[in-house]
Amino acid sequence: MKVPLKWLQEFVDVKASAEEVATRLTMGGLEVEGIEDSEIGRVLDVYITPNRGDCLSIVGVAREVSALYGIPLHSPSPPPSSENGQSALETSVVIEDADACPRFAARLIHGVKIGDSPYWMQAKLEAAGMRSVNNVVDATNYVMLEMGQPIHAYDFDKLSGKRIVVRMAKSGEKIKTLDGAERDLAPSMLVIADAEKPVSIAGIMGGAETEVSDSTTSILIEVAHFNQLSVRRTSRALGLKSEASYRFER
Repeated sequence: MKVPLKWLQEFVDVKASAEEVATRLTMGGLEVEGIEDSEIGRVLDVYITPNRGDCLSIVGVAREVSALYGIPLHSPSPPPSSENGQSALETSVVIEDADACPRFAARLIHGVKIGDSPYWMQAKLEAAGMRSVNNVVDATNYVMLEMGQPIHAYDFDKLSGKRIVVRMAKSGEKIKTLDGAERDLAPSMLVIADAEKPVSIAGIMGGAETEVSDSTTSILIEVAHFNQLSVRRTSRALGLKSEASYRFER
């Protein structure tokens, strides 16, 4: 995982050089395999072992640095939670398999204008190894990299029935994923569906039919938790890996 030092320093005020931080992290159990330069400064290439899913984020690595150096961690505070807001009047979420998906939260945003992300966000994403797509997709990737929680955005107007059903795929169902490939689904695979069809492979990759595009004006944002074994089995069966599945599997 690529960790820009300046991004890391937003959460832990470490003054040491990239080389010094790399040595300290490696001795502490997070092996730094290399250091490279980017537009925003030095970037640590950190190898995260499978048992340290808590470190698959900038904040997670910052927590380790905080402990190793004995300096405070400035972790972001979450906003107050809310239930049954305006989103509940316009859409619904039904979870049919609570073992494979214990929690699925959704929020609607209307009046979205798709465009480029600000330069500072593009530069941070690029330094962390991800390309900029548009302001909505970049925002979801930014949160994933910073906090370790994968997020997905759907074009709300392309969801049939304007609702979400979290269920196992039906025999014979297919989905065209964001990478342009059409994939055959099996009944053992968890999907996010609308009223008619799968629109995402849970925890792995979204579908092309509900992709956020230049014409998108309303988005539904997914923040969910998926069973790690379910994600791993589906990922291997389809030969499909993503930044999201890499985190959910751990």
